[in-house]
Amino acid sequence: MEKERSTWKNTLHELVAEMLAAEKVYGTLIQSDRYPTYQAYFKKRHFEQGDFTKILMDEYHAVTERKLIDPFTTDQPIFKPMERQLLEENLTDAQVNVLITDKEQTLVLQYQNILAFSGMPKTTNALLQSQAEDINSTLQKLRMDYNTKYKTGPVKTS
Repeated sequence: MEKERSTWKNTLHELVAEMLAAEKVYGTLIQSDRYPTYQAYFKKRHFEQGDFTKILMDEYHAVTERKLIDPFTTDQPIFKPMERQLLEENLTDAQVNVLITDKEQTLVLQYQNILAFSGMPKTTNALLQSQAEDINSTLQKLRMDYNTKYKTGPVKTS
C-alpha cells in the first residue's frame, strides 16, 4: 500500500513537471509568429496549462505536505520535442495539427496512467479526472477541426 502511495505521488510529480513544460512551450509558441492559424490555440492552452499546473501543485502540497521545489523532468518529455519541431521545421497546418494531437493524446494517457492507481485521495482523483476530461475535449475539437478542414478520416497519430 505504501509503495503504491509513493508511486502515484511520484507519477503526480512527473505530471506536474509535464504541465510546467507544456505551459512554457505554449508560452514560447505564442511569441513565435510561425503558425498564425494556431495562435489562439497556443494562447488557450498556455493559460489552461498554467491553471492546471497551479491546481495540481496545490493538490500535491496538500497530499504530501511538501512543496514541489524543483519538479524533475521526465525521461521522455512530451512537449519539449514538439516545441523544437514547431520552431525549427517548416510544417504545414495539417502537420501541426497531427503533431499537437499526438502530444495532447500522450498527455491524456499520462493522466489515465495516474488515475489507474488506487488509494489516491478522492479530491486528487476528481481534479485529475476533470483536467483529463478538459484536455480530452480540446483534443477531440482538434481532431474534428482537422477532419472538417481536410475532409479525411480520423487523425492518424504516431
